[in-house]
Amino acid sequence: MQTFHPVAAGILLLLASATVLVLYTRFRNPFKQILRHAQAGEADAQYRLGVLYYQGIHAPKNYEQAFFWFQKSAENGNARAMTALAGLYNAGQGCRKNETQAFRSYQTAADWGDLEARINLAVCYLQGIGVSKNESAGFEIMKAAADDHSPLAQFLTADLYERGFGVEKNDTLALKYYILAAKQGEPRSKERIKKLKAKK
Repeated sequence: MQTFHPVAAGILLLLASATVLVLYTRFRNPFKQILRHAQAGEADAQYRLGVLYYQGIHAPKNYEQAFFWFQKSAENGNARAMTALAGLYNAGQGCRKNETQAFRSYQTAADWGDLEARINLAVCYLQGIGVSKNESAGFEIMKAAADDHSPLAQFLTADLYERGFGVEKNDTLALKYYILAAKQGEPRSKERIKKLKAKK
């Protein structure tokens, strides 16, 4: 009598799941539905359509179309779209590179409460992108985002404390923020924690 090995069962389940995923991706393309909602003026659909064009998912990669739909969504008050638009301005993708406009768009999205925009706004100040370089202002914006529980901002705040960039060098506070970031799964933090502890 043949026994059914649990590992074999797991492999069969994995293959079945993969087949369902392939069929779902092939036969259920959400592009047309998202496009219909985007054309109807729905800000979230406009943002999602911009993402599809930017990443080349369910549609050919097209930065101009991504820019167009992010802009439409941002005009309708979508903070994530405004952040995405800022990134395109900064990279010159789908539009002429414009660091000043990138900074302004990050600032607007940050005012609208987008955490990613706040991190990028801090980077603009730290590096002088589209605005006069102001390391201390950049640090304060980054730390505020870190204190609002962004793991990336926590990691970057720790890095700024460790290097003394925009703030007085402080390994104790660097360690604190690396630990906070690590607890939220930020992958680079554990290595930084080891290095800082080794210095003591």
